[in-house]
Amino acid sequence: MRDLVVALTMSLASAAFAKNAPHTASLSAREIYDVSLALTSGYVFTARGRTVVETHTSCGGTHTVQRSLLDVTYRDGQPIRTDFTIETWESADGRTLRFHVRNTQSGEGTEVHDGVAKLAADGGGQVTFTTKDKSFALPRGTMLPTAFSRAMLEAAQKGHDVDNHLVFQGGGRSALVTAAARIGRLSANRPEAAKDAAGLLKIGGAWPILISYFSNNSELPKSEVATNLYANGLLGSFSLIYPQFTLSAKLMRVERLPSSC
Repeated sequence: MRDLVVALTMSLASAAFAKNAPHTASLSAREIYDVSLALTSGYVFTARGRTVVETHTSCGGTHTVQRSLLDVTYRDGQPIRTDFTIETWESADGRTLRFHVRNTQSGEGTEVHDGVAKLAADGGGQVTFTTKDKSFALPRGTMLPTAFSRAMLEAAQKGHDVDNHLVFQGGGRSALVTAAARIGRLSANRPEAAKDAAGLLKIGGAWPILISYFSNNSELPKSEVATNLYANGLLGSFSLIYPQFTLSAKLMRVERLPSSC
């Protein structure tokens, strides 16, 4: 059960990284989502929480902070609260990712991962830690979150999908995932009920997108994120789809933040 709740919060983090695209470097923003249970086979009885994502851009890279607070009750009646924070800084060239991950779960204590991922030109690299984790290698072709976000936006603009890529999100070994994206047609009509004083969701339209995450050698995804990807890199409300249940993350508010670049 513990791994399941961590997976939920990591999926929120994965989707939120889609806003960190280089051509949106002038946009720093805060997005607030309310999370609830949309569908279930009965394995999860209730789920409710909130996720806040802040992205701060500068000329040298992107600083992102996400905090997710999630309460889940399983069919056996066991409630679990997860307080998950991931803070990253990724260099503009997509070669360096500094990360701090903190996950506190009721009855399980706190898990922390602090470290740095560095990639060579071929995508191979190394993850080192200042916490107790053991260093490990990243295979050739690995992308960091901003690079994968760039690939999704460029693919959307060209009208095609994104094939499977290894993506390291920041954290322990489980943060290295295989991801792919199916992208629909650009539409100017993607209504959101979120408060948007700066009109950030009214610029440039959005593409419907389905991001799939796969385990090693698996043909079927272990989870998927369905959302709208806006031309400025923001995400609308989204669904987190698992074999036994689906969570809804409703965008409640989006705010422009000051940018240093």
